[in-house]
Amino acid sequence: MRFTSPLLLTLLVLLPLIAFLGWPARGFARRRELVSLVLRLIILLCLIFSLAGLELLRASDALSVVFLIDASDSMPDLAQAAAADYARRAIENMGPDDQAAVIVFGGDALVERPMSPARELGTLASIPNTGQTDLSEAIRLALALYPPGAARRMVILSDGAATTGDAQAAARLASASGVEIVAAPFVTQPGAEVALTEVEVPARLRQDERFDLRLSVRATQPMRAEVRILIGGQVAYAGTHDLERGAQSFTIPLTAGAPGFVRYVVQLNPEADGYYQNNELAAFSQVEGPPQVLLVAPPAGEPFTFEGTPRPDEFSQLSSALQAAGFVVEVARPSGLPSEVVGLADYASVVLVDVPARDLSRRQMLAVQSYVRDLGGGLAAVGGPTSYGVGGYFRTPLEEVLPVEMQIKDEQRRPSLAIVFVIDRSGSMAETSGGVAKLELATEAAARSVELLSPSDRVGVVAFDEVASWVVPIIDLSDPNPVLDAIGSIRSGGGTDILAGLQAMASELPSDSASLKHVILLTDGGADPTGIPELVQRLNVESGVTLTAVGVGRDAAPFLQQLAELGGGRYHFTADPAAIPSIFTEETTLATRSYIVEETFFPQQVSASPILSGITEVPALQGYVGTTAKDAAQTILVSEQQDPILATWQYGLGRAVAFTSDASGRWARQWIGWEGFPIFWAQAVRSTIGDRARSALDVQVEQAGENARLIVDAQTETGAYLNRYTLQANVVAPDGQVEAVSLRQVAPGRYEAPFTPNAQGAYLIGVAGQAEGGNGQTVAETAGWVLSYSPEYRELESDPDALYRIALSGGGRIASADPAAAFAHTLPAPYATQPIWPPLLLAAALLLPVDIAVRRLTIGWGDVRRAWLKLIERVRFGQPAPAAPARSHRMDALLQAKQRAGKPAVQTPPETPVVPEPMSVPPESATSEKQSPLAPKPTAPSSPEATAAALLARKKSKAKEQVKKR
Repeated sequence: MRFTSPLLLTLLVLLPLIAFLGWPARGFARRRELVSLVLRLIILLCLIFSLAGLELLRASDALSVVFLIDASDSMPDLAQAAAADYARRAIENMGPDDQAAVIVFGGDALVERPMSPARELGTLASIPNTGQTDLSEAIRLALALYPPGAARRMVILSDGAATTGDAQAAARLASASGVEIVAAPFVTQPGAEVALTEVEVPARLRQDERFDLRLSVRATQPMRAEVRILIGGQVAYAGTHDLERGAQSFTIPLTAGAPGFVRYVVQLNPEADGYYQNNELAAFSQVEGPPQVLLVAPPAGEPFTFEGTPRPDEFSQLSSALQAAGFVVEVARPSGLPSEVVGLADYASVVLVDVPARDLSRRQMLAVQSYVRDLGGGLAAVGGPTSYGVGGYFRTPLEEVLPVEMQIKDEQRRPSLAIVFVIDRSGSMAETSGGVAKLELATEAAARSVELLSPSDRVGVVAFDEVASWVVPIIDLSDPNPVLDAIGSIRSGGGTDILAGLQAMASELPSDSASLKHVILLTDGGADPTGIPELVQRLNVESGVTLTAVGVGRDAAPFLQQLAELGGGRYHFTADPAAIPSIFTEETTLATRSYIVEETFFPQQVSASPILSGITEVPALQGYVGTTAKDAAQTILVSEQQDPILATWQYGLGRAVAFTSDASGRWARQWIGWEGFPIFWAQAVRSTIGDRARSALDVQVEQAGENARLIVDAQTETGAYLNRYTLQANVVAPDGQVEAVSLRQVAPGRYEAPFTPNAQGAYLIGVAGQAEGGNGQTVAETAGWVLSYSPEYRELESDPDALYRIALSGGGRIASADPAAAFAHTLPAPYATQPIWPPLLLAAALLLPVDIAVRRLTIGWGDVRRAWLKLIERVRFGQPAPAAPARSHRMDALLQAKQRAGKPAVQTPPETPVVPEPMSVPPESATSEKQSPLAPKPTAPSSPEATAAALLARKKSKAKEQVKKR
C-alpha cells in the first residue's frame, strides 16, 4: 500500500479534533450520537485517503518486450530478414501474461506493432528513412510503448552503425526507467564497393589560375573506375584510374575559369559497386577577377510587336560600355537566363534590357528574385517599348524586385478607356499546361488586367464557344470585385465560333462613350473566317475600335494575325499558355496609350547618388515608360512630368536599379555618343554590386547529424574583430527553398546560427549585415556549402562493438542465440499498483445518507419487523402476512403528532374548560323510540389537546429525572 500524495495525510490531525468536538453528552440519545460520530469519522477518513491517492501494491509476473529492428541501407536484405525472423520466433514463445511490440527504424522510427499479447508477427510493412540510422530515436520511442506493472526489456537487432543521434544517452535513460537492453548485433561483410570520401579545392582562386583538385576514394577490393569532373555542368575532366583496396587519393590539375562562384562536381563510375549514393561529391570555389555581369536582351531583328517592325539592336552599345569599364559581360537571350539560383550565383549583377515578361518563365523570374533578395545579387533593368508595364511586369516577381510600380497613379494623364475581353471557352480550353487549364490561365489574365485598369475605365467580358454571351456587360470599374467574380465563373465546353464572340462585342462597344476602345481576342482553335475580317476592319475604321489577337497553341486560327493588322492592334502567338497573363497585362497597359511617353526632355536630378558621381549634367532623352516610384525607393532622375527615370533601392540582401528609358538609338540616341555614357552605366551596375568588404567575413558550415550550424567569423584586414553586428543569412537549398536565419554573436568576432538542411546537394549562403545602430561598415559575403551523401554510405562495415557499448552503458547484456530467451522471466518482478480512491469515494457517498438517517430517525424493532412482513407480503404476491405486533407507544405518539400536524388548527376561546356531566340513559320504557340491540354504545369523545398535554407532561417528567441523576 502506498500514497501518491502523502503530504495530504496531514489532514488526519483533524480526526481527534472532530471527535472531541462531536463527543455526545449523556442522555437518552447518546447512543445514536455516538454512532453518527463514528460514521462521520469514517467518511472523513475515506475522503482523506482518496485525496492522498491510496494505492494497493501487488506483485506481477508480466513481461513486456520491444524489438528494435534496423532497416537502414547498411543492413543488407538478408540481415533485415534474419532480424525480423528472430523477433517473430521470440514472440511465438512468449508467456501468457507477456506482451510484445516491434519498432522498425532507420533515419526515423516507426511502430510496426504496438504492445500486444498476440503471438504472431506478420511481414514488416513500415518503411522508414533508410539513408540514416538513428538508434536513439528508436529507443526513446520504445519507452513510450511500455505498459505499467510489467517487467521491461528492449532487444536491439542492428549492425550497430548509427549515423546520427546519441544512442548511449538514450540507453542510459532507458536503464533509469527500469528497462533491460539486450543487444543482438548482425555482423555483415560488404561486397565490392567504392566510395568517394572527399573532394578538396582552394576556397579562393584567381581567374586563369592553375590548381589541383584532390579527391579521396576508398575501395573494398582492387578495380578500375572512371572519374569525371564537371564545372558549371560542363565536363572539364574525364579519365580512368586503377583503384587499390583501402583508402587512396588522387590529384587532378585544373585551371580556374571565369570569375564567380564555381561548383565542381566529381563523379565516380566503378566497375563493380553496391551503392550509387556514395559515388558523387561536390566542392565550391570563389574565383576572383573582374565582376562578371549577365546581360539579358532579346535578339536584334526579331518581330517587334509594338509596331510590327524588326527589333533594333538595344544592347550592343551598353555591352561595350560595361566592358570598357572593366566588367566581364556575358550576353544571353531571355531563354538563356538561368532558372536556378545556383546558375545566377556566378554573376555579380544581372542586367535586363527591354525584356518582355512573356519571354521569361515564372521560374526564371523567381530565380532572379531569390538571387537579389537572398544572395545579395544585383539587378539593373533597362527600359524600352516592351519593358515595365508595357512589357507585362505587373503582378510578377520582377515588379516586386524593382524599385518602381508598373501603374501610373495620376488619373488625369489617363484617357478614358473601354476594353472588352473576348475569351474562347470551347472544350479545348480545358486542356492543361503545367497542371493548369488554359481557360483558367485566360481568366487569371483577364482578372489581372482588370486590376491594372483605373476606376474610371470601363470593361466588358464576352465568352464564346458555339454561341456567345456577355459574362460582364460593359460597366465602370468603380467596384472591380463583381467583375472579378464573374470572370472566375467562366466554364469550358462546346465548339469555337469566333464570329459569334466578335458580333456580341460589336453590338455594344462601338456606341460606348470612351475615347479609347480596345478588344483583346483570345482563342486556341480555328474557325470559319467568313465575315470576321470585314467586321474587324469596319469596327476599326468607323468606330476606332482596335483589336489585339492572342493565339494559343498549334491549332490557333491562322487568320488571327490578319485580324490584328486590320484592327490596328498586335498579334501574339504563344505555345506556352502560362504566358497569357503577361500578354494580357502588356496589352492592357498599351491600350491606355499613356504608359509610353515619347517626347524630348532633359532628365532632372532630384537626389544625390554614387551613380551620378562625377556627372554634372546628362543629355536629352526622347522617351521612356511611365511608372511610379515605390515609397521605399530613392528616385534620382525624373522627367518633366515627375515620372521616375532612374530609381534604386535595397531589396533583401541585394540592390536593384530601374532606368525607364532605353540604352539604344530609339530614345537615348544622344546618350550613346555622350562621353559619360560608359561612366554612367558602369556606376549604375556597380551600385547594384555594392561596396562589399568580402574579406571581412569567413563563412563556414559544421554538420552535426541531421542539423548544421552556420559559423561566421568577422574580422578586418588588420585582424580586429567586428563585434556587435546584426547579421542575417539566407540559406538557399538545392531545390530553391530559402531559409532565413539570424546569427547571434557567441564570441569576439564570431556569429553562429543553426539551420536544418533537408536535401543533398549544393547550398548557397548569403550573409550581410552592419553594426548595431547603423554605424560602421556594411559587410556581406556569399559562400557555398555541399551536403554530401549520408554517413550511412560512408562506413559500410558493421560495428558490433558500438552496439555492445550501448547495451552495457544501459546496464544490459548480449542477446542469446535462442529467440525464446527474449521472454525469460529473469527480471525482478515489478509491483502493479491499483488505485482504490474510487471505492473510497463511493463508500463515503453511501455512508452519508446512513449518517443522516441515524441522526434524524428513531426506528424500533417492531418497525423493522413490520417492514419485513410487508416485504414478504409483496414477495408472496398479495398473500396475507402474519399479524404485525403492536406498534410501540413512542411510535404511536409520533404518528398521532404527524396526523395532527396535517389537520388545520381550530381556534378556541381561552375559556375554562367545562367537564361534561355523565349522560343518564333513560329506561327503555321511557323512550319514545326503541333502540336496536346492535347499536353501539355511546363513548366519550377523545380530546387531541388532552393527548398532547399528556405527552408534554411525560417529556418534562423524564427531563427532571435526568437532572436529578446528574
